[in-house]
Amino acid sequence: MASELSVRCQQNYNKEPSLLYDGFSRCQKNPYHPSDNPTGIINLGTSENLICDDLIIPKLESLTEITPPELRYFPLNGMWEFRVELARFLTEKTQSDQVIEPEDISVTNGCSSAFSSLAYMIGDRGDHFLINTPYYGMTSVYMGNYMGLQPIEVDTDSENMVCVGLLAEAWDKARAEGKKVCGVVLINPNNPTGAVYSKERVLQVLEFAAERNLHVIIDEIYFLSTFEEGTFQSCLSYSQEWPDPPRTHFMWGFSKDFSMSGSRCAVIHSKNRDLHRAFCKDISFYHNVPGILQMKLCRMLRDEDWVEGYLRESRVRLQRHAGLVMSTLDSLGVSYFKPTGALYLWADFSPVFRNSPSMEEASQIFDKMIDSGIYIPYSKGFNGNNPIYFRIIYSIP
Repeated sequence: MASELSVRCQQNYNKEPSLLYDGFSRCQKNPYHPSDNPTGIINLGTSENLICDDLIIPKLESLTEITPPELRYFPLNGMWEFRVELARFLTEKTQSDQVIEPEDISVTNGCSSAFSSLAYMIGDRGDHFLINTPYYGMTSVYMGNYMGLQPIEVDTDSENMVCVGLLAEAWDKARAEGKKVCGVVLINPNNPTGAVYSKERVLQVLEFAAERNLHVIIDEIYFLSTFEEGTFQSCLSYSQEWPDPPRTHFMWGFSKDFSMSGSRCAVIHSKNRDLHRAFCKDISFYHNVPGILQMKLCRMLRDEDWVEGYLRESRVRLQRHAGLVMSTLDSLGVSYFKPTGALYLWADFSPVFRNSPSMEEASQIFDKMIDSGIYIPYSKGFNGNNPIYFRIIYSIP
């Protein structure tokens, strides 16, 4: 019984499950299959790239070599060979303006663990972080459940973009209420809207944070899945312009860009060596990636021709699938924010509402859809304020 558990555990146990977790769980229990389970739930809500299995699986199957070091204990922040290869890979793919050093990289078991680890290292229990809404709803879970950091949600501007003026208002209000703010979280491209923040926007956020001694966590987990040329620029491509490098932290993982969401491997890049030492000494033991997987991914990245071909084909497929969804929505009179990358689009379902849009009716629409076999989460799952928006995943067969 839950009452036999710790108070801390009971508090989390008794929380209402997030919309995304609940929807995913229902899909897992009754997954659609065209022949084995045609009445199951079609999952258009979980952000996974399922259209490149024919590319990634044969490659991983071909990497069969296992060496003794992979079966032993290894540096807790990642095997050295792997971090060297990750440093080369990220330097190239982000078009970094300086060579990334393997000492500035720590490896962890997924971006959820990266968020939790960074939360542990940048703030204390009860501290707050600023984040633009709507945002991937599980972020606050990763930062809060056992690290205790609480979100302060900040609206975007009329262009659906992060706005320093609104961040400043939220900062001032929090300070007036006696809340300690330790950092800012920026997801670029944004999840769920797909908005891509320009270099100028990101630098404005970094300047805002530097003036207040705030850490900034920049999540670029979808940066290699942007398919319109010139729309995205990684923050690492202008890292020499960061106003406060020791408090600026980048994260990325294999989940989305390499169609490996279940493999749980991500990267924290930071020029703050103390942060990496703290990670290694305090918490990395709980967030290890198996040595066999690290070296399999290391060998995969070394095949630069294959990696380039895979990423090129992945972008082509994502753009084609996005086009299929957009043309269907156009035929239904449903508007949306046109995606330039990532695995999803943010659609305006207002034509479906019978009354003045409300979260109550959005919940009813959501329930009717999932009861009818289609899972598409609405803005509540992303801590959004406007009930008309639903996020549709297009990276499925």
